[in-house]
Amino acid sequence: MSFLFLLAAIVTVMEVFVAVYLIKKHKMKLWQSLYSSLPVIVVVWIAAYMYS
Repeated sequence: MSFLFLLAAIVTVMEVFVAVYLIKKHKMKLWQSLYSSLPVIVVVWIAAYMYS
């Protein structure tokens, strides 16, 4: 497994924690937290795929 894929997996897990934090502490809706977290996850995985 490439280092970039490992890094992408770590970023994905961290974004899930950020989304849960935003929902619980800042009373955001699920779609609002996904709107902020999902683009980061997609870009990181695409970059990991392209550069590996």
